[in-house]
Amino acid sequence: MKHFLLACLFPALLTAQNMQLTEQLGKTVLYDDIALSLDGARVAWVQCTAATTSKQTHIRGTSGNAASVPVNLATTGERKDSDPAWSPDSKTLAFFSNAGEKDQAQLWTVNANGLDPKKTTHLKGYAARPRWSHDGKRIAFLYIEGAGGGGPLMAAPATTGVIDTAIHNQRIAVLDVASRELREVSPANLHIYDYDWSPDDKTFVTTAAPGPGDNNWWIAQIYTIGIANGSATSIYKPSLQVAVPRWSPDGKSCSFIEGLMSDEGFHGGDLFTVSATGHDAVNRTRGRKSSVSSLFWQTPDRILFTEYVGGGSAISELHGAKPRISSGQTTASIFRDGFSRPRKWSRAKNIRWSS
Repeated sequence: MKHFLLACLFPALLTAQNMQLTEQLGKTVLYDDIALSLDGARVAWVQCTAATTSKQTHIRGTSGNAASVPVNLATTGERKDSDPAWSPDSKTLAFFSNAGEKDQAQLWTVNANGLDPKKTTHLKGYAARPRWSHDGKRIAFLYIEGAGGGGPLMAAPATTGVIDTAIHNQRIAVLDVASRELREVSPANLHIYDYDWSPDDKTFVTTAAPGPGDNNWWIAQIYTIGIANGSATSIYKPSLQVAVPRWSPDGKSCSFIEGLMSDEGFHGGDLFTVSATGHDAVNRTRGRKSSVSSLFWQTPDRILFTEYVGGGSAISELHGAKPRISSGQTTASIFRDGFSRPRKWSRAKNIRWSS
């Protein structure tokens, strides 16, 4: 009889334990889209739990033990936030949220303390990657008007009924913060994958290709696009794939990663620089047994980059000497011959232990 009772109770006990474990795991907090303010005083992120799909923006100070502040948008129902981006003066946070709307994300702004939320757009289509202009007067983002987006790796429902033959390219849209006027800047025939503001806020550098975007990322080129007139100029045609286009702080050159890449978002290769007019393209990590994954300009003559080296990741720097000055004119280009061999100054190591 004792064995019979144990046989009956054991499955129920296991079920109760599994339910308790599932409940505990469901409370696990997940963090995404972390953004540090330029003054270093605050950090914003998107937060959810493993058991929920709602994602909410939080803000907290980086010093002391102040609690994080969830951004209240005064709407009901589940919402999904993404892509927080700080203004250059660190006083305003912009982010996307579908608060109050079923599936459509809109661009919102809040003060640095998380108060005074404002919905700044009335979009109809996919939008992502907001970036402030250096003067803080405009916010650019990627926008596919009238269609969804997210790239070829995003799940999408099967097309049924009447098939739409139109090509909906992802373009750069620019929002005037004061007037809330929205203007699509990049040409309609180009699909923009990534972009960066020039230091003078007059030009974008982009990775782009003629649409459709899901098919042509592998043949994208480096373009510059005039913000005033929307004119696009290809300044570099790669032999492989390109990603992460970025302006130098002095606006004279651009950098990017070129390599053999499988899909958009999974990039790696060598670090290149090219002049803003498309001349003097140079592979800065030629022969280096590593794969660059991201890059950050510190000064016109210094680039920090992350790279994958064999068994782990590392942070390295590309450091160029100051250009020589003669009679008030620069006589040597730091991008032509001034950079020294990249120096690796930090490396991550795998740590294993028994659970």
